[in-house]
Amino acid sequence: MEPVETPCVCTTLRMATRSVARLYDRALGGSGLRQVGYSILSRVDAEGPFTISDLAARLAMERTTCSREVDALVTAGLLATEAGTDRRRRMVKLSSVGKRRLIDARTSWQTAQDRLRNALGIDDTEDLLERLRALLRESEKLASSATGAK
Repeated sequence: MEPVETPCVCTTLRMATRSVARLYDRALGGSGLRQVGYSILSRVDAEGPFTISDLAARLAMERTTCSREVDALVTAGLLATEAGTDRRRRMVKLSSVGKRRLIDARTSWQTAQDRLRNALGIDDTEDLLERLRALLRESEKLASSATGAK
């Protein structure tokens, strides 16, 4: 059965997100990572260390969801935590095991990325990314203004 076509931006985006996440999860399966873990490790590698709040903000995740995902990666030995300058805030950094796992997983991630880019076309992929980034910016503004109005 085909997925439903709906005029709802949220529903359509969530359906597409689940489908794309499954594609990346399958590609990353051999590395023992899922897409969300790979995203967290990649961001920490590129910009870390982070507080949980800052990492969640960078990935547009709910803080509690990010914390739960980070805890699982810490338990797996892929991330490490240390006290920040404000000792009440813990900092998350990539462990040496996490760095190796991330390096091993990059080829699988790139395979999934290339498959999608080739299926959609490079120009259409770039256009989609530009439009999704614009959607994210506008959605964040709307969410902030709705929160501020309360």
